[in-house]
Amino acid sequence: MPIEVTVRHVDISGRLVEIARDKAGKLQEEFAPVEFVRVVLNKDGPFCTSEVSVQGGRHMNAESKHRDADMMVAINTSIEKAQTQLRRQMKKLHEIR
Repeated sequence: MPIEVTVRHVDISGRLVEIARDKAGKLQEEFAPVEFVRVVLNKDGPFCTSEVSVQGGRHMNAESKHRDADMMVAINTSIEKAQTQLRRQMKKLHEIR
């Protein structure tokens, strides 16, 4: 599964990029239909923004964004929001069947 991590307008450590990549990889482990995950890390003034876009089969798509003063909090929260959206979609798929 391709995972793309993009960093804009800020120099961050490779460790944060790896953490974002690992957390995005866990989405694939939990949700089998996930095919592609894109994480964009951005710095806008005093705030850090993390955007997560997930694409998968069976119309499994999720997009989330979180803005915080701490990049780690932004990454964790945006991944959690995407997980919540994917769980809802999986629940709906199982209810339909």
